[in-house]
Amino acid sequence: MNRLIGWIAVLMILTGVLAGCSQTSSTVTPETSKSEGEAWPRTIQDASENGVVLEKRPERIAVLHPLYLDYFFALDTTPIASTSAAEAMKEFATLQPYAGSAEIIDLGNDSANLEKIMEANPDVIVTFKGSVDTIYDELSKIAPVVLIDYTDTWEKTTMLCAQIVGKEELAEQLIQETQEMIASTKEQLSTLENKTFALLRVDGKSNFNAQGSKNTMYYNQTAGFGLLAPEGYPEGGESLTLEGLSSMNPDYIIIQHRIDVAEAAVKDKESSKVWKSLEAVKNNHVVIFDNSLNSASILAVRLASEYFVKLAEQ
Repeated sequence: MNRLIGWIAVLMILTGVLAGCSQTSSTVTPETSKSEGEAWPRTIQDASENGVVLEKRPERIAVLHPLYLDYFFALDTTPIASTSAAEAMKEFATLQPYAGSAEIIDLGNDSANLEKIMEANPDVIVTFKGSVDTIYDELSKIAPVVLIDYTDTWEKTTMLCAQIVGKEELAEQLIQETQEMIASTKEQLSTLENKTFALLRVDGKSNFNAQGSKNTMYYNQTAGFGLLAPEGYPEGGESLTLEGLSSMNPDYIIIQHRIDVAEAAVKDKESSKVWKSLEAVKNNHVVIFDNSLNSASILAVRLASEYFVKLAEQ
């Protein structure tokens, strides 16, 4: 699970989650004149140089990072297999609504396990660009491989996944609904518009990393929740000492990590005078969000909206 957490953390740091809401146009090239969702074969313009041809609508989808489970579940399409499937379905809050009804083949934690992938017999394989460079040719012999640019917005990734399964209209509806959720949540958070928020992950056993304010769904003023970062809060993912956190002295601290790990990190600091001096601590404004929100997927954005609505109502 540590490797899974690390992958998600990297994705979160690198992703400009809500910086491009306008990038939701279709990039599929139907090769027949049939209507949307029925046009097969079709060429998917993914993050590869030449795109990927799908001869027919895929029924067996294998994803090589559990992040992409979020997108296909949102599109009412259950993948047949995923890396770290059992852990993700058990631990990701974004996937709990589907945990009782989904049967997904667990491919293990290694996306390069060609034998397991072959046994799953997928019609298409979905992963992010750069993760399978050394085995791309071998994977392509099993099934077409769709590569996703992990720096793309959640909107664009939602649409790309929709093109794979022919559900572009549903994707457009979901994107619009989610953008409306963000706007509504931002309006409700206006009661806290002068409050500062520090978004953190746990670094090791007890220290913290700043998630960074640059282009995250939390701080983006145009297409995100528009939270105010404390003065001195870094743009990138940097390690923070308690003293560094104290100099920022945010009104709210959001720790976005595995719940047990985050709770242990907070407990470890309860006796610290520096920790107890923080405004967020004194006012009981230390909030723990589920680790799955670091995926920055469409389900993560929607769940974050729910979390923030509850926060605004307190």
